[in-house]
Amino acid sequence: MNVLTRNKLKEVAMRLFGEKGYEGTALSEIAKEVGVKTPAIYAFFENKEDLFMTVFREAMQSYNTYIQELSEEQKVLSAQESLRGILSRQYEFYQKSPEASKIVLRYVVFPPVFLKETIEEAFLESDAMLTKIIEQFISKGMEEGVIRDQSVQLLVDAFLNLMDGLSMQYFYYTSKGIYERKLNHAFEMYWKGASS
Repeated sequence: MNVLTRNKLKEVAMRLFGEKGYEGTALSEIAKEVGVKTPAIYAFFENKEDLFMTVFREAMQSYNTYIQELSEEQKVLSAQESLRGILSRQYEFYQKSPEASKIVLRYVVFPPVFLKETIEEAFLESDAMLTKIIEQFISKGMEEGVIRDQSVQLLVDAFLNLMDGLSMQYFYYTSKGIYERKLNHAFEMYWKGASS
């Protein structure tokens, strides 16, 4: 038993929880795929809930980190490029981390009832971080004079709704071309509404 086994358990659990749901995934199934006996899981995790919340939090954290890296990279870009960059970054994350993306989206929308509060707490932390980044870019746009003077909260909420809608669209369409067209059109309309 070692770190490699723990990481393999998390990797398999993330994929299976994302594909089959919490209720549809048995610890024995995870253990079998990793090549260990089911009791071995308890050397690393208290129970199924602990394993699930570990992989859910790590998936959410990997998304947060990926978006936060953008805020550092975008300091030299315009507000328009920075906001558009958030949408591109989200799209890249979905492509690079399909298992993490699936588990986050599935359980933020449909959490198991007994984990609802815990998942909501993790989501609200992520939402607060994302809101702060978007607020910075919008304020920068107002300072640059490219976003007209209006409620920052209104623009942040509209942008978060745009991101949520695009999240769902990503999982609806298998065609990269269709998704990218929808992303570009959605941002174009958002920017027209926000800009001076």
